[in-house]
Amino acid sequence: TMIVTPLTILGILHTAHAFFATTTTIPSSSSSSSTCLHRNHSPLLHPLFAIETSFPNKDVNNAEFDIGVCNIPGVDWQRPSKVNQDWAFIDHQSLLNTDDAAIDADDDNDDDDGGRSKKMYTLIGVLDGHGKYGHELSSFAAKNMPCEVSNQLAASTVATSKELPELPEPILEFERQTIQTSGGFNCAEYKSTTTRTQQALINAFHTVHYNAIHDTTVKAGRNGATCIVCHIDHDTKECTVAYVGDSRAIRISTAGDVVDDDDHDADDGNDEESPRIEVIAEEHTATLPDERTRIENGEGTLRGNNVFYGPIGIAMTRALGDAVMVRAGVIPTPTVSKFQLNQGDVLVLATDGIWDVLGNERVRDIIVTLEPRQQQGGSGSTAQDAAEEIARVARERWMGDLPIMDEMKADDIMVLVVKC
Repeated sequence: TMIVTPLTILGILHTAHAFFATTTTIPSSSSSSSTCLHRNHSPLLHPLFAIETSFPNKDVNNAEFDIGVCNIPGVDWQRPSKVNQDWAFIDHQSLLNTDDAAIDADDDNDDDDGGRSKKMYTLIGVLDGHGKYGHELSSFAAKNMPCEVSNQLAASTVATSKELPELPEPILEFERQTIQTSGGFNCAEYKSTTTRTQQALINAFHTVHYNAIHDTTVKAGRNGATCIVCHIDHDTKECTVAYVGDSRAIRISTAGDVVDDDDHDADDGNDEESPRIEVIAEEHTATLPDERTRIENGEGTLRGNNVFYGPIGIAMTRALGDAVMVRAGVIPTPTVSKFQLNQGDVLVLATDGIWDVLGNERVRDIIVTLEPRQQQGGSGSTAQDAAEEIARVARERWMGDLPIMDEMKADDIMVLVVKC
């Protein structure tokens, strides 16, 4: 199926030394893939591609988000058949507004939406598979997550309620018995403290995970995927984040008192006059006290910071897939948070192909060094410029000064940049 989208797509296949133009196709979804309801087009999916696009939304507070994506497949001379396991998606959608004030203001409107205004949102995400067949999980989730989030948000508009309808009973039972009893995490209690959008993201993560582990074409028993999703409301400029796994996302900001977190970057200095950095999605590992406690209370064991269930081990404490690891406390429930976006903010979502070799400050500095183009009278750097430069620098770090090209080794790289 070819991508159907109103956005301009620039497809680039990356190698170590050159860029080649290519076309973009979406692989056929498996039998248990989500059915997307209340949608006007398909999300953009990115295996192997760099995408340049922007979303001008003049009907909603003149909001505009410039989004760029870059993916460089990894190489491993010991595994010549290595498959790229990194994916990303971009989805731009509208839903009926369930806000009471908006409904009251539009009571006299006789359109087909019952007088309700429309809320515009952008959904972005990056995923990184792990395990021999991790690419099956990351691609499955990338193709289904936007649909599930859309369905969850749209379902609540039917009754004009701020509360989401309950999930289907099999998934509720999965939450109660598998995640709570085996994984040691109370989903109902956690959801009760969240907003409607955060609940929608949690439900979407659980639904995608449940569908994946019950799909015979997806090997989700010993394979899994990280996932970071950002939901950006065009009207309120609120960004809601949900994530599992060991990918990371940061916010680079020149406004407000954003706390800088330099724990991930011991080798880079932090200039007080530089834009501030906030980690908005951190790695789920046993180094986090709450994560470690849950694992210790489960049926698994910790060897260093790696989680094991019998002979099977992974380096993270939350993930999509990895069905056999739930009893060890590895759960698909995302951590959720929200914050207000300001003009000039930059979001960077990336897999560990970036963060294993570049710290937060180094990524920030790459973006900052691109900005003088605009100050010198140029058209200004785009989010795509930033994504490609971050990926290029990371790839160079992976390759280092290797004298033998036949012994190259580098992880898959996926980076998504949003400029507000």
